[in-house]
Amino acid sequence: MKAFFHWLLFALRLIFGAWFVFAGLNDLLHFWQPPAPMTPQSQVFMQGLAGSGYIFPVLGVLYTVSGLFLLANRFVALALVMLAAPVVVIFGYHAVMEDHLLGRGLVLLLVYLALAWQQRVTLGVLLRPSSHVSTQG
Repeated sequence: MKAFFHWLLFALRLIFGAWFVFAGLNDLLHFWQPPAPMTPQSQVFMQGLAGSGYIFPVLGVLYTVSGLFLLANRFVALALVMLAAPVVVIFGYHAVMEDHLLGRGLVLLLVYLALAWQQRVTLGVLLRPSSHVSTQG
């Protein structure tokens, strides 16, 4: 059973990484047109992001670099930290603005949480209080 979960998380990491590389390169190169937002509030939100002129290029670089880290199985914990806020925003967007609580956003969040659980020892360092180092010489 342990081997099954190992291979499942391996596959999820590859799929998750590939999805973010695809999404990041699309934000930078515009080779695929995603479906238009369905609700008026999601249309306004997406127009605001696009109108800023810098959010999508920044997200493109962030997604591409993080996705490549995941695909290469290097700096996985760093990639997950870099993707934490965007994953929550994507989940919230689909749950609140598109009224799809049980859709793509939830799947993305669950995969993220599974990968983060696998990296819990490494990520746990972020939750430890910092020690105060004396600089007396």
